[in-house]
Amino acid sequence: MESVKPPNPIRHLSPEKTAAILDGATRIFLEEGYAGTTMDRVAMAAGVSKPTIYSHFQDKEGLFNALMAQMVQKMQWAHCAQSLRESPPESPEVVLRQLANNMLDSCIGNLERITFIRLVMGESGRFPALGRAFVQHAEKPTLEALTHYLTACSALHLPDPAVAARMFMGTVIYFFMTQELLHGEDIIPLERDRLVDQLIALIVTHHSATSTIASS
Repeated sequence: MESVKPPNPIRHLSPEKTAAILDGATRIFLEEGYAGTTMDRVAMAAGVSKPTIYSHFQDKEGLFNALMAQMVQKMQWAHCAQSLRESPPESPEVVLRQLANNMLDSCIGNLERITFIRLVMGESGRFPALGRAFVQHAEKPTLEALTHYLTACSALHLPDPAVAARMFMGTVIYFFMTQELLHGEDIIPLERDRLVDQLIALIVTHHSATSTIASS
């Protein structure tokens, strides 16, 4: 059984050493799963001492959360959220299409990210904090930014922007899950562009219908 973490104070590490730890942790977590990963294995993979990891990340959960935050940055979902909050001048059709494609492009075909998401989903039953952390880091910022955008967009007058945002993200994530995570592309095939086109049309058509009724 792995020894209890030493009571070292948290200290800052160089970017190079931090990157080495996160790279080593990525390999071990993806190979062994969350439960099977030990700080000893991570330290060996990263080429650092175990106390060095504890002094910076505190424990395995802290290390995994840092790894998850890094993965979200690589997925560019954080960039998507920031872009939405900057009130882009493009039409809603363009903005929503860019968001959907960016979300899908960041995951589809990327084995490391697909494996990582499978790891979170598979382990969240035994370790609920992992699932909660993924929602906190990956889902919440984009959902909140999209809700803010749909609320503030002068071209749209949605009755419930928060629900519209969940419908939008839920559809994109469901497509990714069934086509990639669950290997269902040949079972329930659907062209990606067709999905994105119809999803955007549902939101924009509501605005058009509402405007037509209001003007009649």
